[in-house]
Amino acid sequence: MAQILLNPFDHRQYMRRENFEIFHYNNPGSCSCAPHRHDFFELYYLLGDEMDYIVDGLRYPLREGCVMLMAPGQIHRPDVHGPVRNLDRFVLWLSADYVRAITGTLPHFRYALLGDMTGRNLLQPDAETSAMMRALLFALQRDSAGSDPDSAVLCRSIVTQLLIYCVRSISRAPEAPPHRAEHRYHEIIRIYEYIGAHLGEPLSVAGLAEQFFMDKNTLTRQFKRQVGMTPGDYIRRRRLETARALIHDGTSMQEACADCGFSDYSAFYRAFRQAFGMGPSDYAAQCRGAAAPADVGKE
Repeated sequence: MAQILLNPFDHRQYMRRENFEIFHYNNPGSCSCAPHRHDFFELYYLLGDEMDYIVDGLRYPLREGCVMLMAPGQIHRPDVHGPVRNLDRFVLWLSADYVRAITGTLPHFRYALLGDMTGRNLLQPDAETSAMMRALLFALQRDSAGSDPDSAVLCRSIVTQLLIYCVRSISRAPEAPPHRAEHRYHEIIRIYEYIGAHLGEPLSVAGLAEQFFMDKNTLTRQFKRQVGMTPGDYIRRRRLETARALIHDGTSMQEACADCGFSDYSAFYRAFRQAFGMGPSDYAAQCRGAAAPADVGKE
């Protein structure tokens, strides 16, 4: 029996590889995944259990074997009801250029995948097709780790087959049409995106409520319902994840701290370590493959 490889859950929402990245998760990480958008495609295959998925304000019910396909620019997040539990799923990221290259000789595929995906994100393949897609995802995960010259060709062939099955499933009428997400979804998404664009500035729930003409308690309640966490928790997490991405790309720790709205490095250090299990300088050294210097302001 082939070895099943699992990936530790990563909140990163950007690609590090040029063409595709694939992850096999079996943990409750998606329960707290905030709405987000990419400049690449995302294929989400649910291997077990049931859940909902929200894309651009539309809610889709997922069951085992269902597939969600998100196009670049679509705001999406998983929404897991009930007790916190592990969810077995594949997440496949495909760059838009990679998809264009694969579908270049298949005009009807290009239209299906690069056209308007609104309301068409849920794919419900028949049992045989779903089993084929499952097997292909396991094969892609295994072969994507290969370093020989044939691996890239083999992986491209597997991705091509997956896209063919996606297009065939898109053409099928859904078993149940999506329905609108909760009241004030788009209003909360405006606040969510405002936070992301103003991380370096002072942000507070009271200030956001005043700016968006909402009661503070209503904003907090609706934000947690739509995003999965309170505004304060989301601001803190978004700042830390942005700072980690900046450090990964070579920005100094002090500059990343200031750019992401932290006024005190000691507080930044403690929050970073609590969130990621290591201090900022340890993470910077890990990215460089070097030994870490002492953290400035470490407590």
